[in-house]
Order: sequence, then C-alpha cells, then structure tokens
Amino acid sequence: MSDKRRRWSLKEQAILLRQLADLLQKGYTLRRALEFVQLHMPAAKQEQLREAVLQLKTGQSLHDVFCGLQFHAEMLSYLFFAERHGDIVQALRQSSVLLERKQRRADKLKSALRYPLFLLTFFLGLVFLFNTVLLPQFSSLYTSVQAASGSVSIPLLILQALPKLCLILLAIVVLGFVYFRLSFRRLPAEEQMKRLLRIPVARSCLRSLHSHSFSIQLSSLLQGGLSVLDALILMGQQQHQPFLQHEAAAIKHALAGGEGLEQQLQKRPYYEKELVYVVAHGQANGALAEELADYAEMALERLEAFIAAATAAIQPLCFLVIGLLVVLLYMAIMLPMFNMMQTI
Repeated sequence: MSDKRRRWSLKEQAILLRQLADLLQKGYTLRRALEFVQLHMPAAKQEQLREAVLQLKTGQSLHDVFCGLQFHAEMLSYLFFAERHGDIVQALRQSSVLLERKQRRADKLKSALRYPLFLLTFFLGLVFLFNTVLLPQFSSLYTSVQAASGSVSIPLLILQALPKLCLILLAIVVLGFVYFRLSFRRLPAEEQMKRLLRIPVARSCLRSLHSHSFSIQLSSLLQGGLSVLDALILMGQQQHQPFLQHEAAAIKHALAGGEGLEQQLQKRPYYEKELVYVVAHGQANGALAEELADYAEMALERLEAFIAAATAAIQPLCFLVIGLLVVLLYMAIMLPMFNMMQTI
C-alpha cells in the first residue's frame, strides 16, 4: 500500500477521534469501538484499523497504535497524558476539535492563495513570452526609439529583469528549504525557538501557540489529580513535542530549586505575559487547572484571529502585485510607441 493511501489526513483523523469519543462515552470498549468505526471507512483505512485492533489485543496502548498510524503529534501528546493521568474520552474529543480547527485554517489559506497564484503563474508566463518572443522582434525598434529620445524605458528594464529576480527568489527558497532540512531541524528545540522568535511576524503567533499548548496540557494533568511538579515530570517524558518536553524539564528543575511557576514563566520569552497572570491568579484562588483551560481556549482563539487576519490580507496583496505587474507590461509595450510617435 502506498504511503499516500496509508497516511491519514487531518480531517480523517478528526472524524475517527470524534467517533471513538462518542462510542466510548456510550459504553463501548476501545476495541469494540475501533471494530465498529472501521465498517464505515474506505478499504485502505479498514485494513489499518483491523491491524490496530490486533495490536490492542496484544496489549499495545491506543497511543502506540496511533503512533504507528502517524497521527498528529499534538494529538499523540494529549493521548499520552490521558492514558496515564487523565480522561481518554475528553482527550479524544479535544484532539478532534483541535485537528478540525487546523484543517479549517489550512483550507482557508489554500482558498485565499489558489486564484492569486493561478493569476501570478499566468502573468509570469506572459512575461516569459514577452521576453523570448516579442522583445527580440521589437528590440531594434526599442533601441532606435531610446537613441532618438535619449531615455530608457524603466518598465521594460524591470520586465527584462523579472525572470532573473524570480530565479533568485526560487534559489533563496530552495536554499532555505535545504537549510531547514539539513541544519535547522538538527538544532536543539530551544535554539530553534530562539531563532524563530527573531522573526517579527512569527513572534506573536509562536507565543500564542506555546501558551496554548503549555496551558492545555498542564491543565489536563492537573485535572487528573497530579501536582504541578508531577505534571511537569510527565510532560517532560512525552517525545511528540520536543519544545514542550524541553520546557517542562527546565521549568520542573527550577521549581525543584524552590522557584515559583509564575516567576519561571515570566523569565522565559516563549509565552504571552497573560499566562503569568493566569497562573498567579489560579494558584491564589485554588483553581489553576480550570483557569489554565479557559486561558488555553482564549490563546487559541487569539491565534486563529491572527491567522485569519493574515490570510485575509494575502489575497488583496497578491492582486495588488499582479495589477502593478500588468501595468508595467502595458507601459513596457506602449511607452516606446508613444516616444516614437513624438519623434516623427
């Protein structure tokens, strides 16, 4: 079976998790629930779920089964914690909602980019034809017009340089991808985040993301009856989110040395300032788990609002760039004609 057919999309993962949560809530056993949902899946997915049922029979956990299916890392973290100190049904339901939100954001971004990218590709094709077909035929005319008028057509120079600029941008993208694959991914998780936080556009987005992830995971473990220190120890044991693992271990070490959680969060540049106030307020009122859960939802909503605003701005910006390029193309063709008419 090909990797593409074996891979579960975010939408498919979300549907499966929601169905499992509903069936478990109704009293189904985990194995029986998996056997039931596989009846409504495509043939390729049915085969994978049959294998999953067999793995459960041999004593593997649901977390290990979903690891083998290469489910989303954040979902696997939820399940890792829930199987040890938490509510599996709630973890499955939360994971389903999270993945559905991720899928909606991805769909909106694709929808916003699809038409502008098509127009941009079409226009670059026109520029290529202009430079390879029309320009050689009119080059002698343009040269004579420039000699007669003593001026240079700036739009024409820009269009002539545009293919080279596109190649340079493509080379930068390729080099960036190679750097990410060969160098950046091998850096420690903390160093990766420090470098990403230097990017102004990414800074706010990453802080909201980290604040949500830390809050929701810590909240679920506190609601399961663990102390803050024990919860951080468990968060440091999961391996699906390396940065969260690193942060949990570092904060746990500081707490063991007598420092407070809010002081430690205040020192770290990866979280929103509001998280520090939420932790202090929650500890003072004895409701840290509940307030962290509410704050995590607010942080996620803020992140989604930021992404929605950025997505909404992309399409008009693309249209503006395309419009300017069309005007340049028109001027590159027509200005030499006007100059020639003035010299007659």
